[in-house]
Amino acid sequence: MGRNLRNLTNAALRERLERLDRNIQYLDDGLTGRDDLPVERGWLSPWWWLRARHWTSLEFAERGISLPETTTLAALPRLRPEFRGVAAGGKRMLVRISQTKWLQDTLGGVLRFVPASRYIEPGHELSRADDEMGKSYRRPGQVLSVTLQDGTRVDPIGDVSFTRRRVSARGLQLESLPYWFCSFSSDLDPRLLVEFPGEDPLRDGFLVIFDPDAFVTRALPALNASVPHATKSLFPTDYFDPWYPPREPLSASKSKDFQFAHQREMRFALDPEGGRPLSDGRDLFVTMDPIDDIAGIYDRDGARIAGSGPPTFFE
Repeated sequence: MGRNLRNLTNAALRERLERLDRNIQYLDDGLTGRDDLPVERGWLSPWWWLRARHWTSLEFAERGISLPETTTLAALPRLRPEFRGVAAGGKRMLVRISQTKWLQDTLGGVLRFVPASRYIEPGHELSRADDEMGKSYRRPGQVLSVTLQDGTRVDPIGDVSFTRRRVSARGLQLESLPYWFCSFSSDLDPRLLVEFPGEDPLRDGFLVIFDPDAFVTRALPALNASVPHATKSLFPTDYFDPWYPPREPLSASKSKDFQFAHQREMRFALDPEGGRPLSDGRDLFVTMDPIDDIAGIYDRDGARIAGSGPPTFFE
């Protein structure tokens, strides 16, 4: 693959290694049953992460820098089998972290969809801040050559970024193609509470939807009535390495930098596909039938406080 990381500063290289080690510890507890997945399956394969770490370690060796000590992450608490999600080798579910008072609204049938363009705005914590309207990968300038229209050759300096954005040509201008989404996780992981702190962290909790298919089926009539011209889809986020991108084109809505992989995001997306926007840059609220028969709210200590499901998510 060559030295794709050669232009990273030493500090950025250390940060990359820290993110790799952090995600490896989040995603693989030794019980996930994914060891047979080939590296071509991407981030779900443990071998994909070990390969990325190996390439990073080689860059440290090339520079004559010692590898920093790995920061140990707390182990995933032992959960009841009903709460082990697909990334942990369990069942399909949807999990949302928020203040329990807001989760009560969702349990009652109120869904909030946020414009994708909002996530790049200042004020978001690092766990949420990202450009959801475009995704980029990088190549070292040393392996690239740029030729201008007059035939002049320009040698790039540093890394060159290639971005795939959600835009469409309208006349002589490029216009953004907005979409809205509601985020969940495929797995319940109490360690993620520190990633998404609410205004009162002691009142943070989890909404666990035990039947995603029933949830989508129940939501569709309300969504079709509210935004009939938008496509509706529930899909897992595909995480990628910006310095070693996949061969397939990146997707602004479905691809994310591997630094976020520990979130194991599932997206419920509404996409007008270039048609009339769903709202004027604001959140979109849709009310469906309650889901308290297929979902439960659990506090940060694991106790169910509303809805249905086992009384606790801990074994």
